[in-house]
Amino acid sequence: MTTEDTTTAPGTNSSGGGTEPAAADSGTEPAMAAYLDQVRREIDDEVRRRRAAGEFPASFERSLDELFARFTPTGASDDRFVEAMQLADRAAYFDIAAPVGSRRTAKGFARWALWQAEAWFMNYVVSQLNHFAAASTRVAHLLDERVDDLERDMALLAPPPVPGTVTATAGPDPAPFLQALQQRMTAPGTPKGRVLHAECGNGSVLDALVGAGIDAYGIDPGSLALDAAARRGLDVRRDDVLGHLTSVRAEALAGVVLSGCVDRMSLAERRRLIDLVEPAVAPGGTVVVLGTAPAHWDAAVGPVVADLAPGRPLHPETWRQLLEAAGLSDIEVVQGPPGGEPWPEPAAGDRALATLIARLEPLLGGPASFAVLATRPAVGGDRRASAGSGRAGERAGS
Repeated sequence: MTTEDTTTAPGTNSSGGGTEPAAADSGTEPAMAAYLDQVRREIDDEVRRRRAAGEFPASFERSLDELFARFTPTGASDDRFVEAMQLADRAAYFDIAAPVGSRRTAKGFARWALWQAEAWFMNYVVSQLNHFAAASTRVAHLLDERVDDLERDMALLAPPPVPGTVTATAGPDPAPFLQALQQRMTAPGTPKGRVLHAECGNGSVLDALVGAGIDAYGIDPGSLALDAAARRGLDVRRDDVLGHLTSVRAEALAGVVLSGCVDRMSLAERRRLIDLVEPAVAPGGTVVVLGTAPAHWDAAVGPVVADLAPGRPLHPETWRQLLEAAGLSDIEVVQGPPGGEPWPEPAAGDRALATLIARLEPLLGGPASFAVLATRPAVGGDRRASAGSGRAGERAGS
């Protein structure tokens, strides 16, 4: 029996009677740590001795590494990609030397003779496999470096947290634009079918559309206002606009009204939104964007939120450009009422002051919201070529 077999851990009974209760003093933990260090050193010494004696060939150790990587639970070794790549580097070499055993026996000599007869062929095949494995691991290392660079760049692009202010607004008041929506969606030649409002909020737009005889339904990520719309009997459901439009089949909708989400999406999300809306609307159908004026939004949320928010409202001219680029035509911009505090009423008979206020109010206050209405061209025309044929005029909403 070796000295390793007689080593006894602190707190155990050397006669085999089991583990005794360890003393609850301050010296227990250092003693246990010293004992574990001693066991590790003994194991390392034993491995080095057997490796030097030829008992642990390189192929056997590689097999142990592969088994350890295969059966170790994910995260047990910090789940580090670098360690996985190091294991792949070690396993990428194919050893041509097959274990044949002792040549003094007939069985061992027969194995050695067969290996010698086929060694020239196996060496040719294995050398090519080794070249392929080396090239593959090199590609993996290059991909690892590129992913590291990408992760570092993405971390720099992550927006900072917005301090204590809710930016997920419900969108502008749709009341000034309801008449324009009804006229556009009930005009002669418009397709018949369902109209989607995302995000619908309390369902005021749905009330107006349903009142005009339009089959409308709404989606919203979830709010108390949506519950109120459901209690009124409106067809509403909780859903995300991008996820919902992904499941809508081509040309299944007669129209789409977008509000709320269009003010807080990133530019990439807005482009994705338009790419999903355009094929979902039938030819001749209507696409409406109800947006908040950027100046009004900046004043409402303050400079800190306006600077740090991941998404901010776009100008109506920008929405016109995006819709034209998507191939929509007959684009019309409807400006909402002025925002901010109302101007004081001039004294009766002071026509000069009333005229001055009427001129300054739109310049200093400006509209708080807007609507951009567009139409998907009918089949047979070149939708991309028709871009830019939007209406040149803008009319003010009530």
